[in-house]
Amino acid sequence: MFILALDTASNAGGIALSRNSEVIGVLMAKTPLKYSEKLIDWIDFLLKQHEIKVGDIGCFSVAAGPGSFTGLRIGVAAAKAFGQATGRPVFAISSLEALAFRFRQLATLVAPVVDARRQQIYAAVYDTSGREPSLRQSEEAGRPEEWLKRLPEDNYLFAGDGALLYRSTILNLLPRSRVIESDNCVLPELCQLAYLRHAGGLQTEAGAVKANYIRPPDVRLHSEAGGKTVRGGHEA
Repeated sequence: MFILALDTASNAGGIALSRNSEVIGVLMAKTPLKYSEKLIDWIDFLLKQHEIKVGDIGCFSVAAGPGSFTGLRIGVAAAKAFGQATGRPVFAISSLEALAFRFRQLATLVAPVVDARRQQIYAAVYDTSGREPSLRQSEEAGRPEEWLKRLPEDNYLFAGDGALLYRSTILNLLPRSRVIESDNCVLPELCQLAYLRHAGGLQTEAGAVKANYIRPPDVRLHSEAGGKTVRGGHEA
């Protein structure tokens, strides 16, 4: 079974194609802001390279966020459209869960941390000892120190661009933990998690797919610097 995964939520996104859980093709975006312009062309190119058609895809996988609100809307809308057109299931997978799954062989407790701008992070703690990651600390958005101070002391592995950005804060507050140098790429993991869920009998209709914003997408804040309007975490 072929699986097509889309990630337009992060600064390390793109598309990936797998045969069952084996990734056979990846296209990563060097210019994330071009997702809306390039996504369909990338998909067309990747499928042609492997001589398959959209109708040959057994299921679709999409990074559901948290991440760029504009990017999330693009990816989720595209995945839903492909699912509805083909009648295939679409798996919306948390970007944080996929990032934890990426490092499952390195630690049992993985804390994915993604830079959310405005001196905030998207973060969670996952237990990766099972077939799929399970939440130990719920996904949330907030200031790094506030979130870290609520975590019980343990041997966490922190990953993601937010972990690197706040490395010193993490190690000062949780000295038993480790911070691994990593980006936010989860394209292979989106394929693998979708395969596990499909193989396990889970079926998700395209119409039920939703973005995992965590922070309200319609938030409008008056920034402290310059009095600019901020929509969904990005200056407008």
